[in-house]
Amino acid sequence: MTARFVPPGPGSWQLDAVHFPHPVTRLFWEVFPGRFDAGFRESVRSHGSLLETIEFGQANRFLYFAPRPIGAPKSATHPPPRFLFKLLLRLHPELRRRVASARVTFATKRWRDDLRLWDQERKPAAIAAHLALQAVDVRALGSAELVSHLERCIEHWGRMIEQHHRFDAAALLPVGDFIAHAVEWAHLDPAQACVLLSGSSDVSSGGSPELARFQNALLNDPSGRALVESTGSSADVLAHLRTAPGELGAAARGWLDLVWFRLANGLDISEPTAGELPDVLLTTVRHAIGGPRTLPAAPVAATSEARARVPAAQRAAFDDLLAEARDAYRLRDERGLYSDIWAAGILRHAVLEAGRRLAADGRLERADLLVEAGWSEMRDLVTGSAGPGSAELAARASYRANASSSDAPATLGPISSGPPPFDWMPRDAARLERGIAMGIAGIWTEASAPSEVRLIRGLGVSPGRAEGTARVVHDVGGFASLQQGDILVTRSTTAAFNVVLPLLAGIVTDRGGTLSHSAIVAREYGIPAVVGSRDATRLIPDGVRIRVDGTLGEAVIL
Repeated sequence: MTARFVPPGPGSWQLDAVHFPHPVTRLFWEVFPGRFDAGFRESVRSHGSLLETIEFGQANRFLYFAPRPIGAPKSATHPPPRFLFKLLLRLHPELRRRVASARVTFATKRWRDDLRLWDQERKPAAIAAHLALQAVDVRALGSAELVSHLERCIEHWGRMIEQHHRFDAAALLPVGDFIAHAVEWAHLDPAQACVLLSGSSDVSSGGSPELARFQNALLNDPSGRALVESTGSSADVLAHLRTAPGELGAAARGWLDLVWFRLANGLDISEPTAGELPDVLLTTVRHAIGGPRTLPAAPVAATSEARARVPAAQRAAFDDLLAEARDAYRLRDERGLYSDIWAAGILRHAVLEAGRRLAADGRLERADLLVEAGWSEMRDLVTGSAGPGSAELAARASYRANASSSDAPATLGPISSGPPPFDWMPRDAARLERGIAMGIAGIWTEASAPSEVRLIRGLGVSPGRAEGTARVVHDVGGFASLQQGDILVTRSTTAAFNVVLPLLAGIVTDRGGTLSHSAIVAREYGIPAVVGSRDATRLIPDGVRIRVDGTLGEAVIL
């Protein structure tokens, strides 16, 4: 790759290869930065963080981010001297307010308010809005109506991106605060601390009331089980389940409506939805016939052992921190699955309908090329005005498909020395910043040990050992090739890929840390996992037999 990478602005920038291993679409870039900023600003402000926002920029459509502390110039790469920082804490009005807010956050456990807001208001409202939009029959819309529907879907997607990040602090702080104290008091490493949270996020392993109802209906309906186990096409089987009489059909529709329009992985509309991968969905259904899932309970022995290492005076506090972290843990995945991952899939469905019409008219070579257009371009194409040609959109698609985060510099601009030391801050402000920093580090911090030709080193994030056939998957289309007992080797994943987990014996990723979605989902399924290896997809050939050790953080080509 010969493209020149220029910093998107002043200061130090870090590549986000965990969430965006490929360049993003134009429409994503038009929508994401502003809506992320609005949600994240409100989240950290409400909890009292000294961080104003995380700014996103792009270089050749790869996304980079830069933390922006309150009161610091964007060009700053080093904290001010200690005396000046302490002076700012006393004199800067917003910094003073944030320090006071941090005290209230811990005194009242403010993240619980966000959990209640999520459970009682935002999540139900989001589900209702998703269901209403996806119920629109886009095939029956005229051109002008389709444009209006696309605009509604884009605005809905933006609101859901903002909603996702409005809950970032509540998802990160209690978990990061627990990990920080577990490291300090029990001398655990972050991965060991995260294991104590296993079993606290049913949604990460695909759990939902809708799936439980569908599972129960299948277990009580022999004809339904026979249909699921038949050799018909997956699309036909799912269609028959939708229209089955009685409870089976109602339960099937309830679950399929929940997952059908969600992106199967990733966050951009270039990714297919679960409904576009009927073989993958049917795999989940077939697994459900096996009976109620046994989710890993929080490991009792590991928790007792860790607690015994905590000084006696801190054990009650350790118990409280662990309980708070377990309560909030599910929010890490839920806020995406029920917000922008679902909304992006609904938008994609409408964009593909518009693309099919353009392809039928001979204006596009194929329907999915329309996802490469920005909004004004998309509108012009659908209304018959000027717009980019099929060759231009195909070139964009080819670039994004073939450009990988391994081609992009990990950082742009001058190297940052990081935030001010926590011991410069008042006690509660320091605790809050350390907790959020630990949560953020758990997403992006990867292994530093180099790999060898047959030994891939990463972070062991889900303990245990497994052997199986390596399936190197670069995009969700490769999910269809997975067989029972395979080990998935991929760049990174989002929460949505949990639909393929019933098949897997293990996971190895290039990107991500102890709190990446890959790590969380693997722990919830009890599957050995190694993440953040940086180059597993390059070093492990597809189809070889490998052994994954999720305790040591290694994958060996056998």
